[in-house]
Amino acid sequence: MNVIVIVPDDHSRRAMGAYGDKLVLTPNFDQLAEDGILFTNAYAAAPVCSPSRAALLSGQYPSQVGVHDFLMLNEKYKDRGLNTSALIYPQVLKQNGYVTGMIGKWHLGTAPERHPLKRGFDYFVGYEQDLAPYNPILDVNGVTQEIKGHTSDIFVKYAKEFLNDNKDNQFSLNISFREPQRPWDQVPKQDLDAVSHIDPIVPERDGVDTEWLKKMTRNNYAAIHALDRAVGEVVAEVERLGIADKTIIFYVGDHGMLIGHHGYFGRGAVGVIAGDEVVGSENIANLYDEAIKIPMIIKWPGVVKENIVINTSVSNTDVYPTILSMLDINLSGINNLVGQDLTSFIKSENDDDRAVFAEYNMENFGNAKLRMVRLGDYKLIKRFGLNAKSELVDELYNLATDPDEEQNLIADGSSAQIIKRLEDLLYQHMKEINDPAL
Repeated sequence: MNVIVIVPDDHSRRAMGAYGDKLVLTPNFDQLAEDGILFTNAYAAAPVCSPSRAALLSGQYPSQVGVHDFLMLNEKYKDRGLNTSALIYPQVLKQNGYVTGMIGKWHLGTAPERHPLKRGFDYFVGYEQDLAPYNPILDVNGVTQEIKGHTSDIFVKYAKEFLNDNKDNQFSLNISFREPQRPWDQVPKQDLDAVSHIDPIVPERDGVDTEWLKKMTRNNYAAIHALDRAVGEVVAEVERLGIADKTIIFYVGDHGMLIGHHGYFGRGAVGVIAGDEVVGSENIANLYDEAIKIPMIIKWPGVVKENIVINTSVSNTDVYPTILSMLDINLSGINNLVGQDLTSFIKSENDDDRAVFAEYNMENFGNAKLRMVRLGDYKLIKRFGLNAKSELVDELYNLATDPDEEQNLIADGSSAQIIKRLEDLLYQHMKEINDPAL
């Protein structure tokens, strides 16, 4: 079997037809969900790019592999990134005879020893952090050059080339699209036109310009349409080449995006919306579901039936061990994996409770150490390194009765038992991974 892992940038779980948005246009994602397995409670290990991507590739939590906040292109970060000692899954696949490719956003360190071609990839076309939507400057197998066109179309072109060159090989391909990262309106006209009629449903908050929020959401839909179109082309090429029956496809978000939710704008690092402006841009840390919950779909042809929905809470740290299990590669010799093999959940359509965790150490535009645990309907967020009492800074939500996380139950006396249980799980997890927040 082959494996393709597709990762977007800032694609909120809510913004997909398969997840219940009746306005967004995502026919290819919706078809992928019908053909595969839709996870309704998938979480990123962190709510910003670099640590989340580090978790997906390493099967470990970001604090275990040296990535805390999103990496920036400055002197502070020139020697930082994903620990080279972390064995990422493309390295394992390469050791097992797979041709490995990476197209798109890397964002895990600029030092030569951290270059994708030194980290288990045979083929790399991509970039580190920022990318112009049109005519981007890309690293093409170690050579930097400008490529004409829109990034979504460019990445599809290179993906098709990789697939055609390796259709007769066992391969692993990661495609990390730029979309739907801002600016959302910088996409081909066909994508803008496709959503121009939509009147989005947006959060209503005091002090927020609703019309501006609708415009921003509509533009976000345009970028998602471009992403959906690109993913559809990749899937169609797999089918055209006659390798669909032996190619597993993962679609896994890197984190979410708040667009007016709770009055904020951004990912795990947000600013406050005042009228039609964002104040503070990225200086408030959060672990709301809108920031940390992700879309996750897996198509596993020939093994499981189609149109499966799994409600068990899962993490993007689970992708690594799940891929290796699907490909019948022995996990026993790989140390430090904390992600869980999901194949048993998938095959049995199991919805048993399972605790999942997330973390965010904000470093760039503020200082914060947030940790999260979810078990069943309840979600606890704790802040470390502060002098205030926990009932003033921590959060507890019942996601069954309060899915929008508007009612913080942390100071509710009747919640003491569930808080204790979740705290015990969280502290046990933090000790197991040697979390520096302790």
